[in-house]
Amino acid sequence: MAGIRETLTIEDKEINAALSRVVEAGGDTSALMADIAGAMLFSVQRRFETESSPDGTKWPAHAPRTAKARANRKTRGNAPVTPKLLRDKNVLYKSITPDSSESEAAVGTNVAYGRIHQQGGAITQHPQSRKVRFRKEGNQVRFAKRAHKRAYEKTVTFGPRTIVIPARPYLGFSADDRETILRLAGDHYNAAIAGGRP
Repeated sequence: MAGIRETLTIEDKEINAALSRVVEAGGDTSALMADIAGAMLFSVQRRFETESSPDGTKWPAHAPRTAKARANRKTRGNAPVTPKLLRDKNVLYKSITPDSSESEAAVGTNVAYGRIHQQGGAITQHPQSRKVRFRKEGNQVRFAKRAHKRAYEKTVTFGPRTIVIPARPYLGFSADDRETILRLAGDHYNAAIAGGRP
């Protein structure tokens, strides 16, 4: 899983003991880890819905300029614009996937910009020039699509700038996640003792 992967080494004695009991009872650890990875995926998706970090703190809101631009923009292509954080095109949200083996469970994304949204940081854009298409509409000048017949092109130069992206952690481990892992380990232990699957 490329991109960002949240690695968690469990040092919780109760969870380690619960996992060990499943192994000693002959339980299917691959199935347990797959269930844990699935539960972690649900937990991450829930954070996108509630716009909150694993510890429950709310993500920083959009910058006023971004919030205003979104309020004025009704659609993006054919899709309506959502005011939700990190959900402009839903690419990051849809890229979150679980991964598991006999000994580990993980959840992460292969989207290159997933890391900066998780950890925050600054992006420096270098000076650049590009051709932009414009059209006149009454007394106003607006951006023009490529197919617009009366559009004209103009070279526009952008100076250097730095964009600061606040951290909005979506990957991580919460107290609720801990309780879920304990419950799943208990279910798998009971199933192993009974000779079945949870």
